[in-house]
Order: sequence, then structure tokens, then C-alpha cells
Amino acid sequence: MRCLDEATFMEVMLGGLPPARVAELDAHLDTCPSCRRLMAQALQARTSEPVDAADSLASTGPSSSSAVEAAPLARGTAVGRYLVLERLGAGGMGVVYAAYDPELDRRVALKLLRTRGLGLELEAGRALLLREAQAMARVSHPHVVPIYDVGTFGEQVFLAMELVEAQTLRQWLLVAPRSWREVRDAFVQAGRGLAAAHAAGLVHGDVKPENLLVGRDGRVRVTDFGLARTATSGGGEVPRLVGGTPAYMAPEQLAGDGQVDARSDQFSLCVALYEALHGERPFQGATVDALSLEVRAGRVRPAPRGSSVPAWLHRAVLRGLEVEPSRRHASLEALLAALLADPGARRRRWLAWAGGMALVLGAVVATHALHAHQARACAGAAERAMASVWGTPHQRAVEAAFLGTERPFATAAWAQVRRSLNAYTSAWVTTRTAACEATRVRGEQSEEVLGKRMRCLDGRLAEVAALTQVLAQADADVVGRALRAVESLPAPSGCSDSATLARGAEPSEALRAALVRARALEAAGRYAEGLSVALPAAESARKEGDRAGSAEGLLAVAELREQAGDYRGAEEALFESLWAAEAVGHDRVAARGWTLAVRLTGERFEQFALARRWRERADAALLRLGGDDGLRARLHVNVGRVLYVQGHYAEAEAQHRQALELLERTVGPESLAVSEVLLKRCAAWTSLGRTEEALELGHRALALREHALGPEHPEVGMALAELAEVRWYRSEFAEAERLSLRSIEVLERALGPEHPGLVSALNTLATTRIPLGWKPVELLPMLERALRLMEASGGADSSDSAVLTHNIAATMARAGRVQEAGRLLAEATARLERKLGREHPTLVVMLISLADVHRMQGKLAEALPHYERAAAIQDSLVEDRQNLWGQTLLNLGRVYVDLGRPGDAVAPLSRLLAGRERTHVSPMVGAVGRFFLARALWDSGGDRQRALQLATEARTLVDDQDPSAPRFRKDLEAWLARHER
Repeated sequence: MRCLDEATFMEVMLGGLPPARVAELDAHLDTCPSCRRLMAQALQARTSEPVDAADSLASTGPSSSSAVEAAPLARGTAVGRYLVLERLGAGGMGVVYAAYDPELDRRVALKLLRTRGLGLELEAGRALLLREAQAMARVSHPHVVPIYDVGTFGEQVFLAMELVEAQTLRQWLLVAPRSWREVRDAFVQAGRGLAAAHAAGLVHGDVKPENLLVGRDGRVRVTDFGLARTATSGGGEVPRLVGGTPAYMAPEQLAGDGQVDARSDQFSLCVALYEALHGERPFQGATVDALSLEVRAGRVRPAPRGSSVPAWLHRAVLRGLEVEPSRRHASLEALLAALLADPGARRRRWLAWAGGMALVLGAVVATHALHAHQARACAGAAERAMASVWGTPHQRAVEAAFLGTERPFATAAWAQVRRSLNAYTSAWVTTRTAACEATRVRGEQSEEVLGKRMRCLDGRLAEVAALTQVLAQADADVVGRALRAVESLPAPSGCSDSATLARGAEPSEALRAALVRARALEAAGRYAEGLSVALPAAESARKEGDRAGSAEGLLAVAELREQAGDYRGAEEALFESLWAAEAVGHDRVAARGWTLAVRLTGERFEQFALARRWRERADAALLRLGGDDGLRARLHVNVGRVLYVQGHYAEAEAQHRQALELLERTVGPESLAVSEVLLKRCAAWTSLGRTEEALELGHRALALREHALGPEHPEVGMALAELAEVRWYRSEFAEAERLSLRSIEVLERALGPEHPGLVSALNTLATTRIPLGWKPVELLPMLERALRLMEASGGADSSDSAVLTHNIAATMARAGRVQEAGRLLAEATARLERKLGREHPTLVVMLISLADVHRMQGKLAEALPHYERAAAIQDSLVEDRQNLWGQTLLNLGRVYVDLGRPGDAVAPLSRLLAGRERTHVSPMVGAVGRFFLARALWDSGGDRQRALQLATEARTLVDDQDPSAPRFRKDLEAWLARHER
């Protein structure tokens, strides 16, 4: 190869060479030192910063490691579970290999990302890349190259991706003449992929023709998110992007000020689209500095003379090239809408905003009509169908309803709901278009399969229609649940699995319309309205002998009743549904039903043996179904909840951990479903005494909810209450009080003062203020309010109600109302035993409180068996949840001494002083324990010299800050005076 001139180096620096040319130049630099020097000199002369020559080949900036790669991995090298086959190429961020996945028997593309050049230490750089790679793996979209797996290989991070037989979009433009419509349509596909990434909180950062692949099937895919960054809360901004290709950079990227977001990708896409339409880039400049001046000044070249690009399309592109990000299109979706708004092809839109069942049925009928009309383009049909249920009028109606509630979290909730629904509808349009093209354009799929996919997608569209109708009539409760309702929509990608579609039963149109509306109402918290829709539909299906439809309808009824607190009614409907589902082999309903049965029977009715049996049924249904990660995660969550109620905290944590892994893979690590499981794990770790781990999980859940919902959302209040409880167990009472108060403020503003969601925060606040010196009479109103709220929500007979009753009774006892406290404690203890059994860990504190009340009344013989039971339960536990072990043994020994049974007191008091790693014994407990062991040894005729030594040690351990210290010290000194003679 001849030596390179300066113009070639500038072309490399500005970007735009195809990969083959880059690789050729890369190899040449290895053999031509003079060329390498010339490259470095040219770059240093034309930019404000010196740039290493080899680093400029694929992109410029500090993120690019040397393009001169070390020896390639040998064929057969194991990277994770993948076996390297051959090297495909290299870019600024890493090297790509073809590899074999032996577990799934398929070829994949394996990209190894470099950690050098990030400006971070090795471990920090690798951790950063790993987190970002995991974020990229969340994006599942037909126009994004899918990432199957993420892991580490030595100092590097690897991505396992789909191996696509494709050419770059630049190559696609060169191999044949392309009309403006073909170019526009290709970029619309790329834009949909980018929009999906933005919806997942990612910014690409290096959009250019080389990172847009055109497959042999004609589908455009976005790839190489090597410069992507995850968005932060607030304005959706990202940390400074490390690198990019100057010719396609937005002004804010060239400035390097860190204000880079989704609108920067829009700018880059429009640069590439302008270039593809007109044959030249929109901004002049042979050097980085010259180009930067033109871009920042907004000096776009005029369209070439004789261009066939229509003026409306040119205007849409120019808007995406505005210098100020706020003047560009509001989003990628808005840009795509402008690119498709061809006046010559515009059709009459459906504008009617129908209500109720007519809207749902109309959406279904409309999409069937669009499907039947073969003359319409696939993409246009999908766009029109979605516009009929989530167009501008619908969005305005939902926004008005949200803001009309005047709740403090309504604005943030609307922004998140709009973003999430836009992402969902974009994925639906793309999936429907791909399904249509597979049959009508490429002939790869039969009409029968297309029909099944279209019917499935019709159902998904009807779900959107039903939900948007509910959201357009939103009250405060609906606004609070809205984002979770959107997350509960079934993914459009499920309609691409022919095997799954073949296993599913087809409900009638009327039943499907009713069910999607009922589910939308359930997700929004309108359970009574949902039942009024679902119950008649289920009854109708049963009367018509439609067992599959009856199974689906009755399951919806069971789910709604369970959410509304009608547990017996839910149980009745659920088992009717399961009988029908099992009778006709409707495995999806069976799997969902048995999974619900686990929670209903185990957590609500606390019938644990039956819950274990239903878990086995759920497992069997999932196996018949062929597996479903979403349902499997739900089963793990429900099993974990039941185990937690039983006091099996370690097993509960393991179930929640498995659920978390599945959910992070299926719905992404930042979904609300993930935040809920994080809080379940937080509670389990707290109960195991692992409060450091609990705090980490709780803070992560809180951050997810604040980012998704805003700081005033009720789910944020719930997370604050959970963190307050962790702080209480850590004896960090001031912080627990602060978090409880903040939780109560958020929940009262969002839900009102009578909502049962306040119970936990009120209980924690009251119990926190005891060690902070508040008087019992000041705390009782908080606890009594919490109990009233729980009873009003249908939880009067629950184990949680028993715990609250105990806390009220214990507070009464401190206020001197001992007799009344004893009655309530006996009632609460008996109720908890009935619900959870006689060995449950929560009984320890209740038994101690009951025994303490008997002791206050001088009823030592009645107190003794309660102390003995508390000690026996404590001995069976691995953890010491509330640091009660030492207090239990101390009280047991004291009662034995006071009852005149000093010989029986020696064993528990000796165990107390011997100590165990799992507990912490305070100095005051140690002092009292030594004194009573001294008395027990002396009075039982034991080692009296040791007794005197223990009493003397006790004198040095007395905590004079303890309220009981003066009385104790007086008794101790008197005993020593009598026995030291």
C-alpha cells in the first residue's frame, strides 16, 4: 500500500470510512512509522488536543484505545461459555469475533470491550463497562442488534450478540441507487431502534452510517452502543460521552460540556440522513475545529440543486439539526412522525375518541380491517392502528386527567407514563410491521401464521386502548398506579413466538374485549369496576360451554377479588378457573392460577402445607408451558412471601434473589417490579440481622422509585418506610424517626390520612420514639391509628394485626395500664399462634412482653412458662432478629432466682455470660446477669468464691446512664456487704 497523504488522514479523523478501509489503514500504520508520525502531526495541528494516530481510525476522543490490537484470540478460546471461531474486525471500543454458543447451539458475535482509555482504574473501568453493557442488554427491539449475554474476560467485558449477515448502511447506499423514500424508510427503522434505546434510558452517542446495519432481510438494526451511557434522573442527561465521530456529533458533544441526551442522537441521525439524501454532509469543514465552528453556528449547507428530496422532508431533517437541543424535535418518535408525514400519501385519521367497550372493540375491529386491506403498506397500517388508540388526542386527555388530580406526583407520573407508553407503542408498531412484511413482502411466513400473530397483536392493541381509556379518567389512585399498569402490559414480542401462539387458547372477541378492560381497571386499582366487567363475561363464557374462556374470565375475577381484599371470594373463583383450565389444557391460565393460589393460600390464609402443594402444581404448569421467565419470577416472589410469613427468612431471601435475576433479564433492572422485589429482599435481610445488605437493597429500590415516579409518589413513601424499619433494627433511632416522618408526609399527601399504606410507617415511628424518650401516652395514638387503618382494610384477623396489638399493649404497660396490657397481650399472642404456629420467631418478643407484664403484677409462676418458651424458640433460630437472646436468658434466670429455684437459674445465666457470636450483650445486661448468677451460685451451694468475683465484676459494668442503674447499684452493694464478710 502506498504511503498516505494528509487528506486521507483528515478523512479518517472526521469519520465516514467503511470498516474495510479502516482495517486496511490500521494494518498499514503498523508497517509505516512515517505514516504514523504524519497522522499524529496532522491531528495535533488541526485539533486543540494531541491525538494518537492509531486512536483516530474508528472514532476520536479519550475512549478509543489503540486500534492496533494485541494478538487475536485463538480459535477455540473459551470466553465465558462461548468458543471463539474467528476474528471479524475491530473498532474504537473493542474487537469482534464470531463465536459458538454450545448451550443453545448457535453462532453469535462476541465483542470484547476495552477498559483502557476510560480515565479510570482497571477495576472501576471494567465495572463501568459491565454496568453499561447490562443496561444495553435491556433493549429488546427488532431494530437493535440484540445482546444475549454480558460478562467479563480477564480485564475486558464481553457482549454476546446476534451474528447478523449484513452490510453497513453506508455500503447499502453505495451498492445501488436509492430513492428518497427508500432512504427515508431505512432511517425510520433505525430511528425506531434508537427510540427503544432511549425508552430504556440509554443514549447511543455515536450514531453514524457505520453503526447502522442493513440485513439480508432488509431490516435495519442499530449496533455498537460502545459509547452509550445510561440516563440519570432529572432531565435525562448523561455523563460526558467519551468519544464519538466528529462529522456526526451534535454541538453539545463537540463542546464536551456533558449535556448530552437523546436529542444528541437525534442530531447525529439527521446528519447521517441529510448525507444519505443529498450525497454530502450538512456542515462543511475539513478539520475538527473548522467543522465544530460550522456546527455550533448552525450553518447548514443548502440542498444541492436538482435534489429530488421533497421540501417537507428536508424541513423535518433541518429541525433535527438545530443547534439548541430544545428546538429540535421533542423526541425520536416526533422526528419519525415528521419523516412519515408525506402530504401526498396522508390518509384520513381516525379521530373519534370513543369510550367504554366501544373503544376496545373498535380498536380490535380496526386492526383486523387494516390487516385485511393488503393494498396498504405494512408500516403505514401499523402506524395508523396505533394512532387510533394512542394519538395526540388520547395523550392530551390522559395528561389533562393526571394534572387535574393536583397531586404532587402527577406531573412526574405523566412524564414517565408517556415515555413508557411511547416505547411500548413503538415496539408494537415495529413488531406488527415485521410480521406483515414477513408474509406480504418477503414471503417467509404463511398466511395462517400471520393471522395468529395479527390476532395476538390485536389483543395487545386492545390492552393499550383499554388502559388509555382508564388513564383518561384518572383519579389520584389511578395516577399512583399508572406506571405499574403500563409495565404490566404484555410485551408485543410475545406475538412473534409461533410455538407459544399455538399453545394459547383463543377467547371470543367479546370476552377478550371485556378481559383487557378488566385488567386495565385492575392495574389502575379500580377493582370494583373491573369486577363489574369481568364477572358477567366469565359467566357468559361458562353458560356457552367455553371452558377456555371461562378459565380466563374466572382467573381475572379471582385476581380482582384478591386485590380488593375478598380473599374467600377470590379462592372460590380461582379454583373454578383452575378446574376449567386443567380440563382443556390451558396451561398459561393454569400456571398463572396456581401461582396466585400459592400467595392466596399461603400468605392470605396462612395455610402453608396447601401452599407448598400449589407451588408444585404451578411448577408443573410452567413446565408444560415450556417456561416463561415472567411467570417464573412471579412464582418465586409468591413463594418468598409465604416463606417470609412463616419466619423462614433465609429461604425467602433466596426465592426473591432468583426472582430478581429473572426480572432484571426480562423487564430490565430499573423496572418497578424489580424495586418491589428489592424491598422484599431488604425485609428478609433485616430479619436475618444482615442490615448492611438490607440498607444497600433498600436504597437501590428507593432510587429506582424516585427516578421512575418522582419524590412525592406513594411507592417512594413505602420504600422510605422499609428503610426506616432497617434503621430501627440497627438502633439508629434518630434516622429511623426522620425516615418514618418523611414516609408519612409523602403517603398522606399522595393517598390521604386514612390509607392503609400508612400502617408500617406509623408503627415504626411509634416504636422508634420509645428509646428517644417519648412518653407512652404520646405514642399510643399513633399505634391505635395504625391498627384502625389495618382493620378498616380487612386485616383485623391477620398476623400483622396481632403484632400491632402487641405494640399497643406493651406501650400501655409502660404507661402503667398493666392489667389491660396483659389482656391484650394474651389475645395477640394467641392470634399469632393460630396464624403462624407455636414456633414462629415473632412470638419471642410477644412472649417476653406477656411474661414481663405477669412479673410486673408479681405473678412469677405465670411469667415463667412464657420466658421458657421464648428461650426455646430463640435457641431454634439461626438469627437473633431483635437482639433478644441475651434479654430472654437474663429474664429467665431472674425469675428462677426470685421463685427460689437458684439451681435452675445457673444454666441460662451461665450461657448468657459465655456469650454467642450471633448476639450483642450490653454492659448493663452483662452487669445484671453477673449479679443474678452470683446469687444463683451462692444460694444453690455452688462456687461461692466465683459468686463474689462475679458480683465484684458487675459493680464495674453498671451503666449509670441507664434509668435502672441507681436501684440496681443499691441492691448490688447491699448484697456484697452481706456476703463479703
